[in-house]
Amino acid sequence: MIEAAVATNGGFETIEDVEQQIDDGLYQFWPAQNSAVVTSINQHRRVKALTVVHGGGDLAELLDRVEPWLCRYAKMIGCSHITGMGRRGWDRECKKRGYEFAHVTMMKELT
Repeated sequence: MIEAAVATNGGFETIEDVEQQIDDGLYQFWPAQNSAVVTSINQHRRVKALTVVHGGGDLAELLDRVEPWLCRYAKMIGCSHITGMGRRGWDRECKKRGYEFAHVTMMKELT
């Protein structure tokens, strides 16, 4: 599931890169029965945030089961925000759960 999510990232990471980041403790892996998420903890100057970097599998499970775990974990480690990166299709479902669509990340390869 994570491998499929990584395939949509425009070549920024491979599944091997993600696995190494998990092994190094820079990413966290959250498996569920029919879905999985990879997160990172980001300490900004004024805000500590848990960021969903990759996610895949059953959407209902991700949003109804996994997302509450992530929110509890984020609070437990002192995060004031949870953020996510992903395709625009997440916007509709996430708005129902109190998320705001903050910005779009676009990319252009410079040659």
